[in-house]
Amino acid sequence: MALFTPDGQYGPSVHSSKGNIYKLLNPDLKPGQAEYYYPNQQSARIAWYHDHAHDITRLNAYAGIASAYIIRDSFEGNLRNMGLPDFIENGGREIPIAIQDKIFVGPDIATKDPTWPGPTGVGSLWYPHKYETDRWELGDHPQGLPPNPSIIPEMFGDTMLANGTVYPEATVEARRYRLRVLNACQARFLNLQLYVDDGSPDGITLDSKGNPTNEPGPDFMVIGTEGGFLPRPVNAPSNQPFDPKSLRGSLVTAPAERWDLIVDFKGFVGKKIILYNDAPAPFPMGDPLNDYYPGAPGNPTQPKPGFGPNTRQILRFKIVSATSKDVPLLINKDTDLTADLTPFLVPPGTVVQNGVLHLPPGVRVRQLTLNETFDGYGRLIQLLGTNRPVNDEFGRAYMDPATETPQAGATEVWQIANLTGDTHPIHYHLVNVQLLGRQPFDAEHYHSRPNYTGPAHGPLRTELGWKETVRMNPGEVTTVIMKFDLPTVPFTVPSSPRTGGNEYVWHCHILEHEEHDMMRPLVVI
Repeated sequence: MALFTPDGQYGPSVHSSKGNIYKLLNPDLKPGQAEYYYPNQQSARIAWYHDHAHDITRLNAYAGIASAYIIRDSFEGNLRNMGLPDFIENGGREIPIAIQDKIFVGPDIATKDPTWPGPTGVGSLWYPHKYETDRWELGDHPQGLPPNPSIIPEMFGDTMLANGTVYPEATVEARRYRLRVLNACQARFLNLQLYVDDGSPDGITLDSKGNPTNEPGPDFMVIGTEGGFLPRPVNAPSNQPFDPKSLRGSLVTAPAERWDLIVDFKGFVGKKIILYNDAPAPFPMGDPLNDYYPGAPGNPTQPKPGFGPNTRQILRFKIVSATSKDVPLLINKDTDLTADLTPFLVPPGTVVQNGVLHLPPGVRVRQLTLNETFDGYGRLIQLLGTNRPVNDEFGRAYMDPATETPQAGATEVWQIANLTGDTHPIHYHLVNVQLLGRQPFDAEHYHSRPNYTGPAHGPLRTELGWKETVRMNPGEVTTVIMKFDLPTVPFTVPSSPRTGGNEYVWHCHILEHEEHDMMRPLVVI
């Protein structure tokens, strides 16, 4: 709602006086301009930023208005003495990898999609613009059938990009690297794995269960997530296919989640290693039509290497001999990294004991819900909400009055019941959160309070640090804790004219979900 346009229009959350934008720092600000001030009061991490304008976030992020944002600190710098590869800006062996899936216009666009309203040049970006009733459920539609163009429930591309490049190949030495991975997809989850290219036409050979038979690549040492370093590194095998029962794999990664990884290519000289993905889409149940690989239902032909459609392969590393030796790696699973982190609100991984969630005493607990219903055109719509129904619905739209209005400096526990069939990556602005635990409940018969159907379980070891985005699975209540500290800035920030407080948001980071309408105001007062 703090949007601004080239012709000088501003959104309802922009503080203005007599039609002029409120100028905090730059008195010469012109119409169609706005100010941004980043305090960067965070520990070392890979953040990211993208357009968030009302109604067009999904399209602008898809079109490319998004980028990684690396924050450094002295603690991270000192880790280079323990074997952490040097920074990319120093010519070090650090590789940021922003992953997206897209669809490109082909030469047959006029016959394949005669109502396509976008650019028709071959290689232009294509985005779904019709609500396909044979793909998505259609509910009652008192306002008529969905128009064209229309919002859709989620977008799954057929071609993978890393750093804006289709199926790139990176030449690396047979030594240690630091990979900074960001899932910047619209809606596609990833299960990141590494396999040695076996020389077959696709480079990957699948067994009768659809799993690679290839030699595994090097394992991952996970040292951080989007909230900075983990308390201690975690070793993760790189050849674990997705398990639909446990919803686990090697590195299951939701949209907006990030990984800070150490990978050692020593021992793979002369080989090529594929960064591979087999996560279902939508997650976790999946539809085979969204899983593109040679021989798949949506991809019966064999694409040429380096061409789509293929959503199983992301990029390929070509391993060459090392030109020098790495210093010894002194970072291991016992290395304590907490000195770089904001003190935890509770000791990580201690809240769930013997299947029981023990919440810290004296902390406010909010009961919230993730919901799915139909809009007036019969389209699926996802909503955040509280545990108190309004007109028999728990969900609320973004423009409804704010219900999450914590006090500045307050600590709160949020327990979020997922009443939908999807896993939602819930993303928080302003705050990082600690994941305390998850617990199954009877979602079908939810009436304001969950009826738990099994014991609680704590976070995965790769989730024990501060998180900015948390996977919330269907049929589970996910519990997080956070402290609402406002950033310190050298000027007075005016209250939002729309909400009367410090206006932020929390939302699902499936971009089509957040825009329709799985996003709510977070107003700190």
